[in-house]
Amino acid sequence: MKVVSITMVLVGIVLLALSLNPTRKICSRQHKFYASWKFLGVLVLFFIVGYILFLNMVLHAPASTLEMIVATILFAGAIFVVTVVRLSLASIRLGEHFAALERHRALHDELTELPNRVLAEEQLDHGLRGARRQGKPLAFLLMDLVRFKQINDSLGHFYGDYLLQEVAHRMRGVVRKSDTLARFGGDEFAMVLPSTSLEQAVMISLKIATALDRPFMIEGHSIKVGISIGIAMCPDHGADSETLVQRADIAMYEAKRNDVIYAVFNIDQHRTTFNRLVLIGELRDAITNEDMFLCYQPKISLCDKTLIGVEALARWRHAERGIIKPDDFITLAEQAGLCKTFTALVLDQALQQCAKWQQAGYHIPVSVNLSVKNLHDYDFPADIENLLCKWQVAPEMLILEITESSIVVDQERVTKVIAGLKKMGLQLSIDDFGTGYSSISYLKKFPAREIKIDKSFITDMLRNEDNAVIVRSTIEMVHNIGRKVVAEGVEDEDTLQLLAELGCDIIQGFHLCRPLPDKELQGWLETTAWRVKKQSPQ
Repeated sequence: MKVVSITMVLVGIVLLALSLNPTRKICSRQHKFYASWKFLGVLVLFFIVGYILFLNMVLHAPASTLEMIVATILFAGAIFVVTVVRLSLASIRLGEHFAALERHRALHDELTELPNRVLAEEQLDHGLRGARRQGKPLAFLLMDLVRFKQINDSLGHFYGDYLLQEVAHRMRGVVRKSDTLARFGGDEFAMVLPSTSLEQAVMISLKIATALDRPFMIEGHSIKVGISIGIAMCPDHGADSETLVQRADIAMYEAKRNDVIYAVFNIDQHRTTFNRLVLIGELRDAITNEDMFLCYQPKISLCDKTLIGVEALARWRHAERGIIKPDDFITLAEQAGLCKTFTALVLDQALQQCAKWQQAGYHIPVSVNLSVKNLHDYDFPADIENLLCKWQVAPEMLILEITESSIVVDQERVTKVIAGLKKMGLQLSIDDFGTGYSSISYLKKFPAREIKIDKSFITDMLRNEDNAVIVRSTIEMVHNIGRKVVAEGVEDEDTLQLLAELGCDIIQGFHLCRPLPDKELQGWLETTAWRVKKQSPQ
């Protein structure tokens, strides 16, 4: 009995001693229960002293049942203490593990396993503090994939995600250990480059572009993506993370706009971008408040010297900048997603004016320019039909002008929309011919009534023999496929006479009449030497 008691007390002392190390590890974590666990460690030391005193008593006292009971209790107590301490340490470690996993998920992108925007900005803040402390430059790169949306739309999101993973894998091969590569969201990536000069940042940008230049193989298809990179430097372009991110973003869109691999931020870009954002906001308000008005430029048939229609040209009456022409705001409307609203406004005003002319006894068809966005909108034919009904204008009185380049983008979608427009009886015209990429065979199949030669060829054809040859060849080709030719940009009598000799069908330009508001055009209609039809044909 004495041997068993001594053994249990000795084992208890060993177990208590074994609980000291886990208790120390728990205390070292400095959590809110640190003091309680430290107190428990002190108690364990007292327990060990008590166990040793009891063991000494057992060794010198005769064996008894009470001694055996106490030894058993002390043994069980030691087991309890060491079990509680070790399980507590295991629970704390498991909690820390899950907390670390949760933090990893919160700071990393699930798809690519790269740091996400939150972690990238944390690393950027950390890098900026180091740059200020060490007096060294820091580069921040913001990158956007080129053509990714088209690939994602055509192949599906599954392969789009796979492509992003492959892009991230290739980019990792360019990153130094001190750099941070992150996925900012969508198809945007970012890099924080501590202790990096502008020359080094440019070199890394070119390495990234080279890494992505090799085609990606997806389902047996060779897919190529490009990249646009914006570079912002600390301290030259900003000393805080928010400013650097914003300015790298401006530079990135400058690279995308100019179709180059990279662009470095400069203050002129910043002012231009800011002004563009302000103008977009003002344009949105102008469309809503109908601060847009139309001018109309006559189109004259050369064979019978008759006004055969007018082209409606939008003008923006700006409170500070005066009258703004379409070249300065149409691109903004497309970028801001305002094309549908803007085109609806122009069509509404043009058809309203066409209805007024009809009531006054004039036969004046109206031409309206369309954006490529309109040709991708399946609801567009129905929208026009509603406006024709609203103003009681016949479809043949409306001519829709479509740029040559717009008909070769997403041809399947454009063809369906064009078919809907043609089915309604609308007239179609191809605008800016000679600046796009359409083939002759496609033009022959395209249901356009007329083709307008771009004014860049017309205005200089008297001085530039090449332009004259292009105009002459275009007129012959268009006549051969059964279409009429419109020459825009006629600015003098000599150009008019040459076009007449070449067989051009219709002309328009400043020499005939500048674009005029409806009231001023009314005066022109009453005084012009060109013949104006006074009633609609039966």
